[in-house]
Amino acid sequence: MTGNNQSLKKPAASLEDRFHKILCVIVQSYIETTEPVGSRSLSKILDLGISPATIRNIMADLTEQGFLEQPHTSAGRVPTYKGYRYFVDICMGQTPLSTEVKRVIEQAVRESSQGLVSLLTSTCQLLAGLTQFTGIVASPRISQTRLRKVEFLKIEERRIYVVLITQSNMVLHKIIEVSETLSQDFLNSVSASLNRQFETEPLDDVREQVLQSLSESHEKYNQLLAQAVRLSRKAFDLTEERQLYVDGQSFIVKEFNDIEKIQRLLETLEEKITLIGLMDNGMDEEGVQVTIGEENPITDLQTCSLITANYSNGGIVLGSIGILGPTRMDYSRVIPIIDYTAKALSEAIANQ
Repeated sequence: MTGNNQSLKKPAASLEDRFHKILCVIVQSYIETTEPVGSRSLSKILDLGISPATIRNIMADLTEQGFLEQPHTSAGRVPTYKGYRYFVDICMGQTPLSTEVKRVIEQAVRESSQGLVSLLTSTCQLLAGLTQFTGIVASPRISQTRLRKVEFLKIEERRIYVVLITQSNMVLHKIIEVSETLSQDFLNSVSASLNRQFETEPLDDVREQVLQSLSESHEKYNQLLAQAVRLSRKAFDLTEERQLYVDGQSFIVKEFNDIEKIQRLLETLEEKITLIGLMDNGMDEEGVQVTIGEENPITDLQTCSLITANYSNGGIVLGSIGILGPTRMDYSRVIPIIDYTAKALSEAIANQ
């Protein structure tokens, strides 16, 4: 497996059996207790028929291989990001969601009926509340959203108010200036024509087709049609301004004791463009993506893990949702929550 975003696929081979069992137990124990794990406590947990001295040797080998580290000379071992990666890919089972948690998720997305912004905001709050980590939701890529309808409203002699509504219920609006005086009847006819021709088409494709029409010989068009094409070009000349919804920052803060580290982490959570780019890394992948510790390209997030999944509409991936938490998180509990919420969100968007 390569890349920073890792899907939940099993590698072809695991460690030798005793090494495998010891590593899996150490990671699970550390996730549950936050205490470094020593050989004596392991010998009580495991029934491998081997002495604490042999377990110590195996732990030393796992440390040398980069799966474990020793925070202090006299302490036990804790997992590295490589140890967590092995645990997620090889050791871990997933905790099935209870009927109650599924009901909470479904109800939360179903009751957010005030449009896409409300739905994404509620989803972010939901993720933070259910996981007790920081919820992150990236709004759709405008270029991939599909047109539901476009409307033009004349507000001044040569100023037009444009409203674009997408199939995912995203509302985009802008004011454009035109060089000629256009009647409201003409504007209505242009919007009706665009809606007939391009309904359900991705906005990026609509823009390309309009630009292509504009580049063709003007001799093919009468004056009104040329005006319509120029108006359409301005309407679909969209800037990719996306929103990032973040909730539950306090949950991630309480996981760390280093004030400077907390400050840098909070500053990173304010960097919308950087975080959206990070979320987008997994948008070409299927299923839940898990980025652990040093797999993260953002230095100040390398003490954290990011778990994401995409949401879609009609098979078209729109954006992604996820949580940011410490590397020492209960992955088996959190991953099913992200997965089910992404599917519920996709269904809610499709039904709007």
